[in-house]
Amino acid sequence: MDILTVGLSVLLVVSCVLMFLMQIRIKQLRKELDDLRDRVTITGEELIRLASDIEDFKKIKI
Repeated sequence: MDILTVGLSVLLVVSCVLMFLMQIRIKQLRKELDDLRDRVTITGEELIRLASDIEDFKKIKI
């Protein structure tokens, strides 16, 4: 019975350490996702400028 208690205690500690490491990794991934989202977001002004550039390109006869 004593060996079982020690084994389960070790397993519990290892599980807690793994959960802590996964929590750190999730925070890193969320930060990367926020950074990517900031780079990809197109503002209304950029969209209007892009539409204007496309219209100007259509007017050019190549």
